[in-house]
Amino acid sequence: MAIGEWGVHLAYHNVTQTAPAGNLIYAISDGSLFSYDKKDQSISLYNKVTVLSDNNISYIKYSNIHKTLIIVYKNYNIDLFSNGEVYNIPDLMNKTMSQDKTVNSINIVGDYAYFSTNFGILILNLKKKEITNTFILNKKVYSSSIQNNTIYAATDKGLFKGDLSNNLLDNNSWILANTTVFSQFLLFENKLIGNVPFDGIYEYSNDTNTLTKKVGGYYSFGDVYDDKMIFGNYNSIIIFDHFNSFNYMNLSYTFSNLSYTKDDNSYWGSNGSDGLNGYKLNSDYKLEKSISSIVPDSPQRNLPYYMTFSKNRLLICGGGMTYDRLNNPGTIMMYEDNKWNSFQEDGIKEVTGLDYKDITSVIQDPNDPEHHFATSGGEGVYEFRNLKFVKLYDYTNSSLKSIFSNNPNYIRTNGLQYDKNHNLWMVNSNVDNIINVLKDDGNWISFHHSEISGKPTFERIIFDKRGWAWVTSMRYSPGVFCFNTNGTLEDTSDDKTRFIGSFVNQDGTNLGELRILSIAEDKNGAIWIGTEKGPLVINNPTKFFDNDFYCTQVKVPRNDGTNLADFLLANEKITAICIDGANRKWIGTETNGIFLLSQDGLETIHHFNTINSPLLSDKIQSLAINPNTGEVFIGTDQGLMSYMSDATEGGASFSETAHAFPNPVRPDYTGVITVTGLIRDSDVKITDIKGNLICTGTSVGGQFTWDGRNSKGQRVASGVYLVLAADAEGKEGIATKILIIK
Repeated sequence: MAIGEWGVHLAYHNVTQTAPAGNLIYAISDGSLFSYDKKDQSISLYNKVTVLSDNNISYIKYSNIHKTLIIVYKNYNIDLFSNGEVYNIPDLMNKTMSQDKTVNSINIVGDYAYFSTNFGILILNLKKKEITNTFILNKKVYSSSIQNNTIYAATDKGLFKGDLSNNLLDNNSWILANTTVFSQFLLFENKLIGNVPFDGIYEYSNDTNTLTKKVGGYYSFGDVYDDKMIFGNYNSIIIFDHFNSFNYMNLSYTFSNLSYTKDDNSYWGSNGSDGLNGYKLNSDYKLEKSISSIVPDSPQRNLPYYMTFSKNRLLICGGGMTYDRLNNPGTIMMYEDNKWNSFQEDGIKEVTGLDYKDITSVIQDPNDPEHHFATSGGEGVYEFRNLKFVKLYDYTNSSLKSIFSNNPNYIRTNGLQYDKNHNLWMVNSNVDNIINVLKDDGNWISFHHSEISGKPTFERIIFDKRGWAWVTSMRYSPGVFCFNTNGTLEDTSDDKTRFIGSFVNQDGTNLGELRILSIAEDKNGAIWIGTEKGPLVINNPTKFFDNDFYCTQVKVPRNDGTNLADFLLANEKITAICIDGANRKWIGTETNGIFLLSQDGLETIHHFNTINSPLLSDKIQSLAINPNTGEVFIGTDQGLMSYMSDATEGGASFSETAHAFPNPVRPDYTGVITVTGLIRDSDVKITDIKGNLICTGTSVGGQFTWDGRNSKGQRVASGVYLVLAADAEGKEGIATKILIIK
């Protein structure tokens, strides 16, 4: 990724719907779209960064006539995707109405797509790319079909019909044809076919208003594909070759949808966690897999509740706790070298006897990259080796305790961190001894501190440069606890501790209790605390134990001649804070996206939200920065994204592999040229081969960017250019070259 580019890392592990489109098979998986090319077996992913207008897809349907994929999002936005381009139709999403807009199915007839919704039928002209009519029936319409200029609406109140020559905007023009409730109502070989839930498939005769049963059973999905009609339910499939010719089969694998492509006589199954699968009918007229388990490399789930980097390895867990448990499936994911892996999930419950869910934090052993621990919202601490479950630590084999005396298995843990002596710290909320430590020798100890004993929502621990532990309490008696062991973990006589539940700012104002949602230490040793009313800064942490301690609310001057200022992000809930290599602050909020602030917080360098960027959601849950590349990973409630920042961690000395890229810079390149491997805040000069100064500046962390222009803003000529970098005192430096070709 180039600087300023966005990446999307969405889950594709639960395929729920397919839409055949010639050589391509489109599929929805975890609310995202991908395609499989039958000719070259390639997989393509589609999202807000690549082409789409939105995210979180609920339904797709393909028009063979218009070569267009209709995409409906859960927020009722609509895209028409054709020839690699998208035409957005936001009318349904933007329409103010009290009725539920949920789209249940789409029936395409010629130029028109008939949307069956929970309020009625919406008609979209695919040729003109516009909504032409909306029939508000005030009933849930599950499916619709057209025969001989009559439109049929299968609703929760029965089957209604209307003459398309009449004014169907008038509800009186719709006639109740039959009281039967159909979940699907299809036209196949000019016959009307309805699926009655928990009963079977019927032919409906409009002339006699009668139903003729074709086959019994329960079928959760059904549709017509070319010359086939298919119904199914989990592991039962019925395929109609003709109106009076069908084959029923029970299968050992489960389906949420099955489609068909006539050109190669193949079937395409949405098989949930088993992905997209291709099938052929064998000589016994049974489905056999011909293409197995197409699942794009991706996160296991869209649950980036908590993230942390261990060198170049990103670890993610799925959460979590807020006011109470989220009851998310146990999820730990790892991203390294552009590949995704997941920790073991299956079989853990069978060993522990407890549900495996709500993983709240994860950490890698600094001495063993294949050794990990993870906390949970109610079961204790899990140990993993080589991504496989090893052991659960609970009340039987550790110092951890349950919050209930009559239920010893409810152990709320979070906040994993290693100290410099390889002792693993964590919080155990709602009990007497909140802070627990698994020592390097394998023994456990816990600490009783009366000022925090019994508090219910402790979340994070960080260690500052002095080795002091800073522990946050989110909600219900929120605040920050500082614990200085003075380097003697088990000798408590010299410990210093303090819990502050309501902070006083630099003006002497008592801010009262504020929910504490995030915490980080910056490069200068200041502690940044994210609260429900903006950030607080502890500029001198050593004063935390003093009676006259106060925090700082950064004041941003208005610069409007009034000499007034406003508190930084005072109305924002700060859910995540990350410090980049240039000591800038990446701030995630609950409702307003992400802010990139200068070192002191006085300047907003970027503000990204869903309106001005590809950001999936304005609700940010977590942030993590790859220290070597500067890539910022952004966990939202809709999934994971990343943004390639211009700052990396500056080394203690210049890297032996410091270099510029791209190099050479070719004529078609229009991005910035990046120099990496520098010391933080290096002085950088770029000269031509004769020593003439072209550009000068300061690195952002360990990285410097140049737009390939001179001081007059002109593109430089072809040739070799020298990059000279030195530390602030001019005692250490490096030189490298850039070749520019015009």
